[in-house]
Amino acid sequence: MERTATEPTILDRAIEAFQQITRIRLELERPAMAPHTMDKTAPDALLHLRMPNGRTVGPFAVEVKHQLDRAHLGQVIFQTQRTEFPTLIATEYVNPQMGETLFERNIPYIDTAGNALINLGDVFVYITGRKLPVNQRKAKAPTRAFRTAGLKLILALLNDQPLLNAKYRQIADVTGVALGTITNVFNDLQELGFLQTVGRHRRLKKFDELVHKWADAYIETTRQKLVIGKYTGAGTDQWLDMNLEQLDAWWGGEIAAAKITGYLRPETTTIYVNPPAGRVQAKLKLRKDPNGNIELLKTFWPPELNATREGCAPFIVVYADLLAIGDDRTIETARMLYEKYIAIDRQ
Repeated sequence: MERTATEPTILDRAIEAFQQITRIRLELERPAMAPHTMDKTAPDALLHLRMPNGRTVGPFAVEVKHQLDRAHLGQVIFQTQRTEFPTLIATEYVNPQMGETLFERNIPYIDTAGNALINLGDVFVYITGRKLPVNQRKAKAPTRAFRTAGLKLILALLNDQPLLNAKYRQIADVTGVALGTITNVFNDLQELGFLQTVGRHRRLKKFDELVHKWADAYIETTRQKLVIGKYTGAGTDQWLDMNLEQLDAWWGGEIAAAKITGYLRPETTTIYVNPPAGRVQAKLKLRKDPNGNIELLKTFWPPELNATREGCAPFIVVYADLLAIGDDRTIETARMLYEKYIAIDRQ
């Protein structure tokens, strides 16, 4: 749950936008709790819908998110499982792609542009495609850090934080990222508040937010570019016991998560491989199939990061793979993976 000084503004603006477009009033109830009894699982507020005929619908438990991406959505879905009432997300802006995801999962939301989804009983409201007014749009944030080369560099730094204070030439040698790109990415990270430089010492800040932003950018901008193809194959039940490193390949997605956490029964297979992929296809007897549940992707991280466990991709890559699948099983496993194996590495 995110409680910041900006949240009342976001929530109030989202309510105002919704009421201007519809004839439905939203009545807000902020539960009063003493500081010493503050429940971290409690909703930010309760919201009641007052229909034009005077009938009241609800309440919804309101979860305010300054921004909403796949990683934050996973957190919200987990939160909805722990609340008494249906959960409604109030956020700055829901883009059409995220709106479609929320629609498919029937997760209610309102944003400050007037986009909304409410589907409860006989009440259905769906507003999409509205853009933020020009006067509410923020200056465009730096993006170089979250393009493919920047993601490769950030992944290396998240997994090997002492590398952050190495000389640029050494960082370039380890990551395969050009010197100019390293400079640009560091500048972007500093401007975005993810990097602090004191003298010659650099340190990462806002670890959770950086990992979530990395995962979301990887899913949205890079992951699909790495896909070699989809396949079907036989004997997949036995693959959990197989170590792929001798084939210059590593488990990702559900199989990696199952190996790491021991929690998930895999339904899809993700394998990262250093091209060419023929040796993996031959060993696993894979057949090309655009509808197959086996996916081969090219690796993109430095070889030094392969020392995780049982021939798996780096934890953060596996975390992003699970969020990309996006069902309840993988979202819950992603949360578990994050809490037990990723968050412990923060400074």
